[in-house]
Amino acid sequence: MDYTHLMVMASSLLLGLSVFFALYLFMDKRNRKYRTIRYVLAFILLAFALRIAKSVIYILFPEYSSTLTSMGIVGMLAIGPLYWFYVNAILVRVKINYWHLGPMFLVLMILPWLAHNGPFTMGHRVLFFIYLFSLAHMLVYFVMGIWTMRKTNMSSPNGQHRKVKWVSKLTVSMIFIWIGFVLQAVLKDKLLYVIITFEEALVFFGIAWIAMRDYGFIVKSANTLLLGNSELKNLARNAIIILKKDKLYTKNDLSISILANKMGTNRHTLSMALNNFENKSFPELLNHFRIEYSLLLLKDMNSHNLSIEAIAFESGFNSLSVFYSNFKKYNKLTPAEYRKKYSMIN
Repeated sequence: MDYTHLMVMASSLLLGLSVFFALYLFMDKRNRKYRTIRYVLAFILLAFALRIAKSVIYILFPEYSSTLTSMGIVGMLAIGPLYWFYVNAILVRVKINYWHLGPMFLVLMILPWLAHNGPFTMGHRVLFFIYLFSLAHMLVYFVMGIWTMRKTNMSSPNGQHRKVKWVSKLTVSMIFIWIGFVLQAVLKDKLLYVIITFEEALVFFGIAWIAMRDYGFIVKSANTLLLGNSELKNLARNAIIILKKDKLYTKNDLSISILANKMGTNRHTLSMALNNFENKSFPELLNHFRIEYSLLLLKDMNSHNLSIEAIAFESGFNSLSVFYSNFKKYNKLTPAEYRKKYSMIN
């Protein structure tokens, strides 16, 4: 009996089931509110499937090594940023920065040249170094994810503990698979390569299975599970009080780090509190207060001699263009139009 082919078949089956769950995440219409988190998790599963499928196909068709390695690198360069997006989205609810996917798109652009270079060519050597870079790239994002988990407020309710526990399992599994990727880069024995590929597919299926089992909470953002956290709620409320006191928001050098330090906490925890209990990021909250203050100045007859530019800087804005764009976003009028409107009323 050829155990190699049996393990390849088993790996393919496990991959197929995992990909099926990824597609289910895309198609599920019940959780539109958490669509971004579902999509990111689905893309993580598909990126892993792409990389592990590369190993499975390579076992059967080693003559296409360059093409398959290129395909695997694309998957690996996507895994790190997607993992990082998911950890932040599920634990602290921050916006996704797609620039993190830049290396993956760069490799996609040079893929045709890399894939059509045979062994022992310059392209093949470049491909190997990019593979090593992609391994380091993944590891950096894993470390960033672990750091985020470490900073997450562990005194939050049980729902948030479950999320941290799930992300911890996800991280450990991904690191285990990453070790397999490293071994595949250095080992030359075919049987060991097949065994490692099977173990990767098995661990990968384990991730998908846990995700399917606990689907109800792993696709929800942090805010619905933090509503009972009185400590974070008080932190958000106190931040508003401090911002309003002495018009702290008008200081144009104010940052979330400065405010967090003033409150005796860290920027990560404060950001989480504001996002989940004020439904605004710190910059959004700051802009809101500054625009509100500019409205008062524009309506105040005692400030009528102040120019629009002076009011912008008096309100805390460093840039006149930023002031104008935010003002129109909030009021559908330009500052000049708003001032004219209220001067006519008065």
